[in-house]
Amino acid sequence: MNDIKCNVSNCVYHSGVSTCTAKEIQVACQCAGKPCECSETECGTFQAKA
Repeated sequence: MNDIKCNVSNCVYHSGVSTCTAKEIQVACQCAGKPCECSETECGTFQAKA
């Protein structure tokens, strides 16, 4: 899945440039209803680097 751009460099799926290397991503909602702003969503696939 090399068309997904990401700037979270402390994720195990971060390529070291700006690409996500996860085979699948899960986007999660941080709000009760429908999200209206970017800050109300997050990548549920994120795993911190050791």
